[in-house]
Amino acid sequence: MENLKVKYGLPEKVVFCKKCIMSNQKPHSVNETTHTKDSKKNTMLISEDGICDACKYSEYKKNNIDWKKREVELLKVLEKFRKNDGSYDCIVSGSGGKDSIQVAHLLKYKYGMHPLTVTWSPHMYTDIGRKNLDNWINIGGFDNLLFTANGKTMRKLTYEAFKNLYFPFQPFKFGIKFWATKMALRFGINLVMYGEPYIEYGSTPLKDSLAPALDLRYFVNDSEDIYLGGLHYKELIKKYSLSKNDLLPFLPLRSNEIKNKSVRVEYLGWYIPWDPQKAFYYASENCGFKPDDERTEGTYGKYSSIDDKIDGLHYFTHFIKFGIGRCTFDASQEIRNGHITREEAITLRNKFDGELPKRYFNECLEYIG
Repeated sequence: MENLKVKYGLPEKVVFCKKCIMSNQKPHSVNETTHTKDSKKNTMLISEDGICDACKYSEYKKNNIDWKKREVELLKVLEKFRKNDGSYDCIVSGSGGKDSIQVAHLLKYKYGMHPLTVTWSPHMYTDIGRKNLDNWINIGGFDNLLFTANGKTMRKLTYEAFKNLYFPFQPFKFGIKFWATKMALRFGINLVMYGEPYIEYGSTPLKDSLAPALDLRYFVNDSEDIYLGGLHYKELIKKYSLSKNDLLPFLPLRSNEIKNKSVRVEYLGWYIPWDPQKAFYYASENCGFKPDDERTEGTYGKYSSIDDKIDGLHYFTHFIKFGIGRCTFDASQEIRNGHITREEAITLRNKFDGELPKRYFNECLEYIG
């Protein structure tokens, strides 16, 4: 035990929140193009009172936010960007999961906007994931721009991310963080809407919850040192005989691309209260969203993050690195939303966290190569 070494700059002492079951090993979200094997993580704060930032935000939502006032603010924002000629006036990024479905449906049918939905294709669609994307478009009634990155490059980046960072999901993260804003700039659409704020999961500092905007630091990087899969992009080009064009979709925005533009990237969940379980019911009722027919490995539910076959491996590697698995995420969120108790969550975590994702395991290994 004396020879154990702390990795990733994580806190040496593991502390668990007294309200949920999340620990202080939970890393903050970063601009993935800065991520190397030697990167030091900033992690979720658990204060001296024993409460984590995500739970503090949850309590603030319940007790301090005037949601009627927030919705009035939303209406002002939407009116500013609304187009009356029938053209697209906002972009909703999503894979056809419950949260992106609710965002798009509310914007179109409740608030009268004209969203273009934008999807960065997963590594490997699950059958239910693809069906839910189709239902989003065909039952919900949305135009959708589906982008599928160069499969050869995607596999190489997934391999490098797995080997160097133990993070096989990273190439998909490039897409969900960068692509919607890139498309907004290309199509002259000045509003991009995501679902729940990152602070809901303790993935950003608490101070980030003071505003609805997603900070530019998450998708803009002006450095010459851009890392993909933990390697400098120039090293990737040399190693795999790639061109810069092969890597283009995965690269971050530069400040000069967005400077003096009117694009705003915001969370709808900052303006209206967000609850993943309620989002599931809403998406099911309005757009034909279906849960999986099997329990999701590593947790107890059937309806969260079911689009990509590599999801299970991602959460498994996250458990190995940080001691935080898929069940810890789900159960902590359900504690905050009043659906289960902490004692119930601990029982669920002990049963499911760190479960080997056997269902698609061989396909994932074949994909990674």
